[in-house]
Amino acid sequence: MILCLIVIIYIFSKANGYTDAYYLRFTTPKQNSLILGTSRAAQAIQPSVLDSILGNRIYNFAFTNRQSPYGSVYYESIKKKINKESKNGIFIVAISPWSISSITEDPNNYKNFREVDLCLDNTSIVNMNPNIQYLLNNYSEPYYKLLFEKNKSNVFLHNDGWLEVSVEMDSVSVHKRLETKINTYNNLTNYEFSTYRLGYLENIVNYLQQYGKVYLVRLPVHEKILEIENKIMPDFEDKISAAINHSSGYYNFTTTGHLYSYTDGNHLYKTSGYDISVLIAELIKNGNKKYNTELSIH
Repeated sequence: MILCLIVIIYIFSKANGYTDAYYLRFTTPKQNSLILGTSRAAQAIQPSVLDSILGNRIYNFAFTNRQSPYGSVYYESIKKKINKESKNGIFIVAISPWSISSITEDPNNYKNFREVDLCLDNTSIVNMNPNIQYLLNNYSEPYYKLLFEKNKSNVFLHNDGWLEVSVEMDSVSVHKRLETKINTYNNLTNYEFSTYRLGYLENIVNYLQQYGKVYLVRLPVHEKILEIENKIMPDFEDKISAAINHSSGYYNFTTTGHLYSYTDGNHLYKTSGYDISVLIAELIKNGNKKYNTELSIH
């Protein structure tokens, strides 16, 4: 029995950044500063870039639109990930219409939310390495494969939580992925604004303030994706006005979306992620409350 346990722990200890897009975020210690949001933030905002400018160690705890829209599930995991001794933290909260919307018949019925029973919900421990609970609940492959997962994927999760995606960026490949993403978003007519989710966005902003400064960020997307978002929620900024007013800054980059490269129109390519990370860090360092579209990217 003891030998079997030792073997299991050994195999689980081999899980790494290629295991999946989430695992390492559940193995790292509690953090003083966090990046929050969905896959846009997970792929775009690079902690190492922020750290080099701000001097804070910032951890990317963003997941996906399915896993981490704002609500009670994400809120509870965030509270577990925070170092309660933190006083000068920096918290970057990425927002979008999708992160405060639901696809249930009742957009405020949290029992039927899309993140229920997924990894943030079924993993109560967010800082254990190896995280046996996570792997038992969420790893779908035979466990022996953990011994052989090396450099086999174009997706790699770094130790600081940044999800690096490496794909072909020729014009044909990018256009094909963009068209697929546009079709996907055009079919998301069943998403509806959720006052419950909005309330939790505000709760998260208010909660994090006791540990440092909170900055809301709306990341850039391709203009065709932005058109869809504006149709679905034309009054987005009005809806989040309370969260904006309680934050230390609000940076809306959607008006400069044409300056960046995207893997699929929805996610920034890593070189543009570097650029946006530099810009976010400089805005914070300079004490800007809002993003001025005339500021240049260095």
